[in-house]
Amino acid sequence: MPKALHIHPSDNVAVCTSEVKPADEVEIIDSDGSRSSITAVGAVAFCNKIALRDIEPEEDILKYGEVIGKATQKILKGTMVSHLNIRSCPRSYADEYIQKGE
Repeated sequence: MPKALHIHPSDNVAVCTSEVKPADEVEIIDSDGSRSSITAVGAVAFCNKIALRDIEPEEDILKYGEVIGKATQKILKGTMVSHLNIRSCPRSYADEYIQKGE
């Protein structure tokens, strides 16, 4: 059974540790060691992301507990999440991490 790592509790994607074929059952391993499974809707390439639940257009894509992009279309649970269905969201790291005036 292919496996995927659910890295952070708030993530709505997991990272596949091997190639996934359509209709494969994918074992999801959470950061606390608990396990569940989902059915792949389509192929997911090695090291790519799989949606853990349905994701609506413009919804944040969360990986490592951080926003890595926004959905450009509805992404069904079990679908590969990639540049084909998300867009990047520029961030101002200076504003987030550097306190002004110190």
